[in-house]
Amino acid sequence: MAESRLTFTDDHDACGVGFIAQLGGPASRAVVERGLEALARLAHRGGVDADGRSGDGAGLLLSIPKAFFVKTARAHGIALPAEFGVGMVFLQRGQENQAIDAVQAAVSKFDLSFLGWRTVPTDPSILGPRSRDSLPVVRQCFVAPNKSSSLKSSGFESSDFELQLFRLRQELEAIPGSGYYCSFSSRTIVYKGLLTPEQLAPFYLDLNDPEFESAFVVFHQRYSTNTQPSWSLAQPFRFVAHNGEINTISSNRRWFQAREAALRRQLELADNSRLLQPGMSDSASFDNALEALVRSGASVAESALRLVPPAWEHDECLDPILREFLARSAPEQEPWDGPAALIFSDGHFIGAKLDRGPEAFFLLVDP
Repeated sequence: MAESRLTFTDDHDACGVGFIAQLGGPASRAVVERGLEALARLAHRGGVDADGRSGDGAGLLLSIPKAFFVKTARAHGIALPAEFGVGMVFLQRGQENQAIDAVQAAVSKFDLSFLGWRTVPTDPSILGPRSRDSLPVVRQCFVAPNKSSSLKSSGFESSDFELQLFRLRQELEAIPGSGYYCSFSSRTIVYKGLLTPEQLAPFYLDLNDPEFESAFVVFHQRYSTNTQPSWSLAQPFRFVAHNGEINTISSNRRWFQAREAALRRQLELADNSRLLQPGMSDSASFDNALEALVRSGASVAESALRLVPPAWEHDECLDPILREFLARSAPEQEPWDGPAALIFSDGHFIGAKLDRGPEAFFLLVDP
């Protein structure tokens, strides 16, 4: 980590968001511990229910700790190969079997192998009444490319596997009662919930394991302003942690839906797939839009700049290459106006962007 000192502000008016990254080194336990510490210091930035114990939501987006999962999966009789994906899923109580059957039936459609399920160890005793009453069943499922798959035989790259996992998740999300997938990736995983920052590690026992390591941590403490708190609306989402509100969200959603059929065809998704998940927050819709651009072949940096471009038209100091990119993108993508701060990662890069100003930066965290 380039800087070992943590600094914090006394602001109280919006979500708390940030990240810690290990630059030029391997994943480490220290990154996870410092991410949890930083998140706990943001407790004043989040909302708490009248019960005094149910938070508006808190969570972490991390790189997948492969050694940890190999060990824990082995304890469940699951042998993980070198390349595997993990689905972190909230299942509705009473519908667990239906959701589990749906996953196992859908995997073969995408030339993937289903490896097994793991119940995520949690401690519900620390939850407040509101959080406990809506507590889902938290499970992880493991999948891998088939040994004879076209991915393996044609110079397999992790981006191909990521696209297959995305298509699998889209298939599952179209099935009623199949659960909410916090993440489904071979690169990243999300641990989140209707929790306060101090409750995250005590609730998710995985986060306390010395072998649970990460190259980076994106952390978020939610202050709910335009939607009711829920387990699925806690952040980070699959790519994004967002502080603020998107003031153009209604038109952004309409324009996205107008392009959705073309995007589904490009991504080879079923007609009943919903790239923009219904009933979600503005932050979740932004995450959906960013993911769709990434899965269409753009980098996460390019996708973020297309969605939240700087006010570039009259900026005489703008780099000519960036100006050309923004001019080319403008007719294809309207801006999402109003986010105060965005942090995003695809597992290779991590980036941050402030509103539609010129400030943005991107770091390589997994070469």
